[in-house]
Amino acid sequence: MAEPTHVTPDGRRVVVAAAVERRGRLLAARRTRPEALAGRWELPGGKVEPGEDPAAALVRELREELAVDVEVVGRVPGPLDGDWPLDDTSVLRVLRARIERGDPDPVLAHDEVRWLGPRETGDVAWLDADVAPAAAAASRLDTWVDFPSGAVEGSGGVTVVAPLADGRVAVVVDRTPFHPLDHGWPDQPGDTGLLEGRPVLDSLTGALDDDGRLLVDGEIEVRRGDPGRTWVVVHVLAAADAPAVGDVVALTVDGDRRTPLSRGHSACHLAALALNETTARFWSKEPSRRDSRGFPFLDQIAVQVSRIGPDGAYDAYRAGKSLRKAGFDAAAFLAERESVAAEANGLLAAWVARGAVSRVDTGGDPTLTARRTWFCDVPGGPAVIPCGGTHVADIASLAAVRVSYQPSAEGFEVLTSVG
Repeated sequence: MAEPTHVTPDGRRVVVAAAVERRGRLLAARRTRPEALAGRWELPGGKVEPGEDPAAALVRELREELAVDVEVVGRVPGPLDGDWPLDDTSVLRVLRARIERGDPDPVLAHDEVRWLGPRETGDVAWLDADVAPAAAAASRLDTWVDFPSGAVEGSGGVTVVAPLADGRVAVVVDRTPFHPLDHGWPDQPGDTGLLEGRPVLDSLTGALDDDGRLLVDGEIEVRRGDPGRTWVVVHVLAAADAPAVGDVVALTVDGDRRTPLSRGHSACHLAALALNETTARFWSKEPSRRDSRGFPFLDQIAVQVSRIGPDGAYDAYRAGKSLRKAGFDAAAFLAERESVAAEANGLLAAWVARGAVSRVDTGGDPTLTARRTWFCDVPGGPAVIPCGGTHVADIASLAAVRVSYQPSAEGFEVLTSVG
């Protein structure tokens, strides 16, 4: 006989509550009933019916109460075998969820909803039983990042301090200007700097699982943005410099180190645009993708490795059988690579001399997992390239950008330099 799903092994009724997350914010709903609870805020949900799976119950309750369809992606574990205390006869099971369809509309049992940032959970009067679960849920929001705007200073509340295998410590804060190395596409190195005056030795991407275990860089087994994980910026410090969870700390990026990396990253994107344009004549078929300027997107189609350095970049491209079948004549390109590079360098010189605003758009999403895009209004543009790195404010500040193309065992390599 199957174990009942609506009660715990010790006989307490299971009530499910949703930690609904969107763009780094937590959903709160204000109750209208019963009278004793009216005007207080909660994580929305309701009772699990006999024979009902708790996740299915949460989906049903949010559809009924807020007119949204959600996907359950994890949980916020509490102190009672994973649940939270509710009353003498019930427990609260908090499940993390993402909205698949609809916008929350308080059609039943609520009269208002709010999306609360990680530092805003204290702005509403929670039901007593929801205070601790809401705080725990807020600590599981993705890190808010300010580096896309070019920020190098900020402050953050410490949410995690965990030892690393090498003896150093990982420090996670709710908001940071630090740009981390991406574990899936490690093109731009992570920032260094200071956390409350203590050296930040590196910045890495981290992921928290349902048990609160912090996975860092190569330990992460899923792609960035997987909703089953909380995505965070890990600030690496010496163990003796570790702050305490709950501290609010000042954060300062080493701007002298980041600035040449930003120049290298902007130059790398310009080099990609020049590559796309100057190699367009080597395509005999319609490419699978075109860039925002209308040229075959050779860079995105063929790039295998990209590494940003101070005032430069290295990119490796595969030009094998599949690219030939797609219609690109790599042999002809490589035979003419010096003249193609001269043409590309002419384009780059003209673009830099003209200058253009360079910016990163987050689409209004402040979190590490936002789909960020680099924009630059070059002639024939604008240039629009997905990017998670940092950039100069105007490409005129690059002074000069040059590229060279070299054959490799897999295809070809592009070396980009600034200045």
